[in-house]
Amino acid sequence: MIHVIGTILGSSGYDIHTRQLVNALDKQTEVRLTTQVFPGFERLINDRELEMLKRKPEVNETTLIITSPMAWKLNLGTGINLCYCVWEGSHIPKSWIEEMMNPRVDYILVPSEHTKKAILNTWMDWINEGNPEEYKETLEMMNRAETNVIRDKIVIIPHGVNTKLFYSKEKPKDKFRFIANKGFRNLEDRGGIQYLIKAYLEEFTSKDNVELLIKLNPAYGIPDMNKLVKQLAPRDNDLPPINFNPLNLKYEELVNFYNLGQVFVSPTRAEAFNIPCLEAMACGLPCITTNFGGQTDYVNDINGYIIGGQITPVMHDLMYEGISWLTPNITPLKAFMRHCYNNPQEVAMKGNFALSVARNMSWDESAKKILNLIN
Repeated sequence: MIHVIGTILGSSGYDIHTRQLVNALDKQTEVRLTTQVFPGFERLINDRELEMLKRKPEVNETTLIITSPMAWKLNLGTGINLCYCVWEGSHIPKSWIEEMMNPRVDYILVPSEHTKKAILNTWMDWINEGNPEEYKETLEMMNRAETNVIRDKIVIIPHGVNTKLFYSKEKPKDKFRFIANKGFRNLEDRGGIQYLIKAYLEEFTSKDNVELLIKLNPAYGIPDMNKLVKQLAPRDNDLPPINFNPLNLKYEELVNFYNLGQVFVSPTRAEAFNIPCLEAMACGLPCITTNFGGQTDYVNDINGYIIGGQITPVMHDLMYEGISWLTPNITPLKAFMRHCYNNPQEVAMKGNFALSVARNMSWDESAKKILNLIN
């Protein structure tokens, strides 16, 4: 039996990850679930999830922890311990290295090459900053195949998409619509919605038969978006339409939102995986996104459009001290958006390629990879 520890009752990336993965695992093995509960939580879960919550512990059961590394040691079991690290940026917080070196952590699961690289960047910095003599033995161990240091614990288990929930439907043809789905807090926000709005307002006018639809994730708060538009608008009038949806939609309702448009846009500054990109691809949308983040494992020039930018230190958030994100270049972002608008047949073709990729990246496949790791 696998004991899964994580949150499932919200709309954050952690909640979506844990909920979708635990249900996929429960199709293939017996799962015990530990999650947050509160009065009335029963109305928010299905019968299978309730059964998982009721299961009793077993001796030496495998434990799968989907939390910040700082909480790993509080949840480690007596059997095999699989600990997910979901992080975005050039490095991880240095304080996490000690948690990862814990010999009771058997595997560090990451959703992408991006997160793996961030861990290894910090790991090597940690080694190099120490006393060479103090870490001589550790460095020697790193060069032996049988070692159990951080590098050898890392296993990439990609996030997935539920293809029964997300699928391609007939798209409206009255307008060309760009779609985005992300949380947003301020002009320094990691998700990059600010760059999308700026690029869109600069590139298009009210004369273009175009619309931008942005689903805002309420898990991260809802700022005054009309004020933001005024800040980013290059002029006072002749602006193309933008519609914001701040409602806390049920997860299964998102398929209707994605299928309202032709292209998904995610000019993110950094991502561990970027679940919304894959959800949009499962709905037949190609993605315009950046070259810095976990989405680069599955978005490419064949099924989408890639923009670059400049890697810059994060200065506004102490949690990301010493870590860098991408500042996207909006010039190619504007060019790709215009290109998509002018070339709907190419967009549809890339959307078909995107759909094919998404169909092979299900949560069931993620669950199977975890089971193969421990069996």
